[in-house]
Amino acid sequence: MSNRVIAQADLSHIASRLRELGDYIDTTNGNVIAVGREVEALRDDLEELTQDFHAFVDAQKLSSRAQLAETRLVKLRQELEQKYGHYAVIRRTTKGILQANDLAIVRQETIRAASEELMLRAPEYWLAPALVSLSAWISDNEEIAQRALKEALRRDEEKTSLFFALVCRRAERSASALRWAQHYLMRQDETSLDRKAILIVDAYASGLLGRDTEGLLTRQIDAWIERLSEKAGFVEEQERRWKKALDVMQPEKPEEDSYPYLAKYSPLIVHMQRVLGGAYLHEKFYGHLKQVFEQQPPLRTLVQELDRILTSLVTDFDAAEQPLRAAAALEQLVVDAGGDEERAKREMKLKEKAFEERRDFMQLLTDAAMNPAESHASVMTQKMALAVSRDWILSAYRDHIAENRAAVPNIISFKIGGFEGETADGENEAELLKRFQAWNDYKRDLALANLRLTNGQKFAQWGGILTAVLGFYLGGAVGLVIGIAIGAYMYYSYRTAVRALEEQRAALMEDYAKQGESGMAILCGILAEVVDYRDEFAQRDAESKNVIDFLSELNPAEFRVSMDKGRRIQIQEGSHV
Repeated sequence: MSNRVIAQADLSHIASRLRELGDYIDTTNGNVIAVGREVEALRDDLEELTQDFHAFVDAQKLSSRAQLAETRLVKLRQELEQKYGHYAVIRRTTKGILQANDLAIVRQETIRAASEELMLRAPEYWLAPALVSLSAWISDNEEIAQRALKEALRRDEEKTSLFFALVCRRAERSASALRWAQHYLMRQDETSLDRKAILIVDAYASGLLGRDTEGLLTRQIDAWIERLSEKAGFVEEQERRWKKALDVMQPEKPEEDSYPYLAKYSPLIVHMQRVLGGAYLHEKFYGHLKQVFEQQPPLRTLVQELDRILTSLVTDFDAAEQPLRAAAALEQLVVDAGGDEERAKREMKLKEKAFEERRDFMQLLTDAAMNPAESHASVMTQKMALAVSRDWILSAYRDHIAENRAAVPNIISFKIGGFEGETADGENEAELLKRFQAWNDYKRDLALANLRLTNGQKFAQWGGILTAVLGFYLGGAVGLVIGIAIGAYMYYSYRTAVRALEEQRAALMEDYAKQGESGMAILCGILAEVVDYRDEFAQRDAESKNVIDFLSELNPAEFRVSMDKGRRIQIQEGSHV
């Protein structure tokens, strides 16, 4: 007894100590958790501080770069002013002389004196002698005009030729304008034409440079085409180019609800719509051709474009200035971007790409003919482009017709639920309806065969008698009563299952009857749409003859318009520049 008391006392003491230890562990665990939270919060604060620090450093870098860009910009502008400030004076004077002469409000002596003074200040700039030549031309001083013109050509033959071509156009000196335009175009690379050359071709096609009675520009354009055609694969390249242009013009597909049954039940519908879109191209392309050749050219817009080129020639920077101008432009973009040099360089690259965009002459014709809005081509250039490219367009167009016809599916497959069928032109309607009905009946019979009582439900029909007998045998009268009750319940379950099965079979029969009716209606709708599709394709495809006939009759020599009658600058009749 005493041993038990001592044992119980000792255990109680140990239990107390264990509880204290447990409380201590809980407290320690809580402290650890609290410290963990504080460490996590400290880590978050540290990360936020690190982000703030990096953001501060980045902002400081951007600010420093923006300040540096502003400093560099000031220095570059000072250097430009020191080296090329007199170029800007010449440009402003040239523009002023053109405007003053248009208004006839400045004496010829004043114009001549101003231009000769500027000549002394720009020993390398092409516009200075060109300005002297222009003022001498206005004053009818042929000797000085010719000497100054020779010097201007020596300094920059391309810009000088373009400058006088545009000035002569303003003065309605069509013969001189054509010669200068030819001189300018001769200096161009037909594989890399810039915007100015494209507009000169546009002006020629529109008749704004006068009647090319001597064939000066006609021969130049023919020479371009001849040189281009000497390259290997030239014809194939033109046909591919026009084929691509036709593909871009092709409607993607007809209206969404044109063939609703085929759209829902045929896997070929996307392909069929694409092919039908290829047939719709004939009407669209024919309409485009008619619209181009029936519209009257709005010359005013082109005249304004030509005047803008002339203005740019006497206001744009010279090649010698470009490195400094480019550097200044980049620094300005850096300032605008808040010191973000990478962003500024990306914007600079985009601007340079847009400015230096060039195209070969044949691409120019394709763009003018098919995308006049994007290429800013005049109506007459569109006409000329289509006429000059007639053979290549016809070849590409005939290829399109052949490929599109070959792409029409001979057999059109479809699937209605689990029933799969196909037809060429709907002629096998009776056969398909018979097959669908047989398939529907087979599916119905198969589904009905799967609707049957389970083994347990079948057992319940006679299981009641067995339970009654077993109950009597095992429990006497009481067992018999219990057995009969169980048997009655089992038989009731059996009859309920039978009624449910009959209802399911009736519902299944009704569903398959409806499926048969709706399926045959769908099948008839599909076959009717196949017939309509064939008819529509044949009708649209026949419209290709209009395009072929129209293109075959084109002649490049037929497309000219009268020259601009608006006199923009008055020139003495004795001058021959």
